[in-house]
Formats: sequence, structure tokens, C-alpha cells
Amino acid sequence: MLRLFIFAFLIFSGWYAWRHWHEITDRRPKHEAIVENRSGRTMLRVRLAVGGQTFVNESIPDNTNVTIPFLVNEDASFALDWKWPGQEFDQHWAGGFVPRGPMVQRHHLAVDNDGAVIYQAEQKLGQ
Repeated sequence: MLRLFIFAFLIFSGWYAWRHWHEITDRRPKHEAIVENRSGRTMLRVRLAVGGQTFVNESIPDNTNVTIPFLVNEDASFALDWKWPGQEFDQHWAGGFVPRGPMVQRHHLAVDNDGAVIYQAEQKLGQ
């Protein structure tokens, strides 16, 4: 029984390493996008797209933020979509600039009560 458990563990470990090899070996520093909700209401169905990737958050309560680490293979920009409670249509914002590298940045996207996004980027130190 112990041999069967060890064999199953080795098979699972090998499968996991094969499926996640790029994540395990790729230790490049990552950009960070910080979506800050300063609107006075909850943001729902938040989607942040950058560099061909889409990151989803079901909700961001008021006066909180969500940090999303990401990598890009080429220069990119952001697209942010969300809904307000009780509204049928989505809010949309597009903009910002993410350089491919080698430097990485921290990107602040602060949403105010009018649905405007205030974008600010800063160099990320101490990766």
C-alpha cells in the first residue's frame, strides 16, 4: 500500500511539474496593477485586460483595492470594465502604458464616484 501511495505521489508530482514548468522556472519580476475603488459604492464584475490577458474579480468593495501581478511580452495598455449595482450597462476605461521591460512598474487605477479612472504609474523598486 505504501509503494502504491509513493508511486501515485511521484506520478502526480511529475504531471504537476510538466503542466506548470514555465511558472516554476520563470522568475522574472512582474508588473503590478492596483485597482482602487474610491467611488462610494461596490464595483461588480471587474475585468482588467492587459497584454492579451484578462483578470477577473467578482467585486471590489468601496475604499479597498485589488493588486494584480502580471507579465507582458510586448508593450501594452489597459482596458478596465465594471458594473455599478443596479445598472444594466458596463462602465469602460482604456488607457495607460505598460512597457515590455526590463523595468517593471506599479500601475494605480483609482476609480472615483463619477466612474472616471485616475491612472498613475511608478517604478517598482525592491522586486
